[in-house]
Amino acid sequence: NAFAVNGMGTQAVELYREMPNNLRDYVSQICVLNACSHAGLLHEARTIFNEISLKTESIITTMV
Repeated sequence: NAFAVNGMGTQAVELYREMPNNLRDYVSQICVLNACSHAGLLHEARTIFNEISLKTESIITTMV
């Protein structure tokens, strides 16, 4: 989320993409979706959201 607040949303997405899938949890997913929102990366947010298999209430709320 620090990336997003500092205008580095693209870097946040890149870092998320570099993470092994087994290390991605709901916290990292919410953070990257927030980063996309702050950076105006709506298409990227939608792509990441569609890749998330377990959509918690928090993740869905983040997308709204």
